[in-house]
Amino acid sequence: MRVSRPLLITTAAAALLALTGCSAGAPAAPRSASPSPGASYDATASSTWPGYHADDARSGAVGGSVRHVAAAWQRDLGAAVYGQPVVADGLVVVGTEADRVVALDERTGAVRWSASVGRPVTDVQRVAGCGNVDPLGITSTPVIDPAAHRVYVVGEVLSGGGVQHRLAGFDLRTGHRVLDTRVDPPLPAGEHPAQLLQRAGLALANGRVYVPYGGNSGDCGSYHGWVVGARTDGSSSLESFEVASDGEGGAIWMSGGAPAVTAAGDLLVSTGNANPDPPQGGPDPKRYTESAVLLSPDLEPIASFKDRTAGGDEDLSTGNPVLVPGSLVLTVGKTDTAYLLRASDLHEVAAIHGVCGSDPDGGPAVDAVTGRVFIPCRDGGIQEVDVAGRRLGPKLDGANSAPILVGGTLWAADYGAGTLTGYDATTGRTLQTVRPGALPHFASPSSADDLLLLGTTTGVRAFRASS
Repeated sequence: MRVSRPLLITTAAAALLALTGCSAGAPAAPRSASPSPGASYDATASSTWPGYHADDARSGAVGGSVRHVAAAWQRDLGAAVYGQPVVADGLVVVGTEADRVVALDERTGAVRWSASVGRPVTDVQRVAGCGNVDPLGITSTPVIDPAAHRVYVVGEVLSGGGVQHRLAGFDLRTGHRVLDTRVDPPLPAGEHPAQLLQRAGLALANGRVYVPYGGNSGDCGSYHGWVVGARTDGSSSLESFEVASDGEGGAIWMSGGAPAVTAAGDLLVSTGNANPDPPQGGPDPKRYTESAVLLSPDLEPIASFKDRTAGGDEDLSTGNPVLVPGSLVLTVGKTDTAYLLRASDLHEVAAIHGVCGSDPDGGPAVDAVTGRVFIPCRDGGIQEVDVAGRRLGPKLDGANSAPILVGGTLWAADYGAGTLTGYDATTGRTLQTVRPGALPHFASPSSADDLLLLGTTTGVRAFRASS
């Protein structure tokens, strides 16, 4: 039996440990009029946003005071930015679907350096058989190592007439390339890299960059979900974890979310359904499909939880697992059930039903002050879940994509409407809505130094905190 190890809990999330829980299945929680006793929002703005949802717990919560914003700058990069902008060393770094990495001055948006990862894939439906991103280059959120002043991206590239996925590392200060390696998983005979979409965000831990894979929109061809680990010094061979080794499918896509990482360096991912779709009503019969999976640093499975009610196309992988206080993991997918799992062995602790009423899509944000998790709903709304009380809260109107929490303000996009809305995290009141322009699917903002940043279908928009 594996001995459980302590989990990384963010400073913001740790405040939730003091909250008193109540029974599962309770009615919707009344909205608190004030923050929980002893808890307060951190007014100090973070100067970094190193990866998807800011921290290894994927809480999406940082300090600062960004309650209202004004336009700061915008930069047309000639291609879509699907991942969250990442920030360090005064630079905003993005990857584009033209397979370019661009570092922008945080204050002005001026291009400080730009580099190509390769040639992006075009005419994707012909090449892959399906897909809805074209051209197809860098689709996932990059990850920064602030101590080493490096940024890592994965691009889908055409090389030698075929498709590859390449991990590239760059010196943040100069744009000099310090790593370039192929990170395609060890595919079974008859499967091809073109069938894999590297949509989920990258994770950095244990001297490795972890790269999750799913399939293209439409699930064409033969593929499996994978996680690949590549050492940042370029040494050694790749490590990998395969979903549905006894079949096909099991995408790890998480609507762009990234694996959570525990203090011990273990990873948490969620997976989708087998191919072809299993019968409705579940359970999905293939190994590790429709599951939350805990992986060791070398990507050996430690524990797993299967959503046994998920059948058909009811992906658990529409959102990434998040670490929440009490040594728990929250994971939620298309069955509209949020599961609270014991982090050491993924044993089910509670199930909260009726989340969203439509597919939950994207990474939740964790609010330590109100004791709630905010879950994006594809058909509109941000669903509050009271983790300590094991019950649903209200649903906030006006957004449908992964939210973030900046101090006491929740920010989330509606990628269909092309809007970005701020909410008071305590009362749920809408504070402001701005229009950054056309947005890619599952667009989610990031924040550093009192800026809000958002990738668009043509580049990046920045908004600055205002009074």
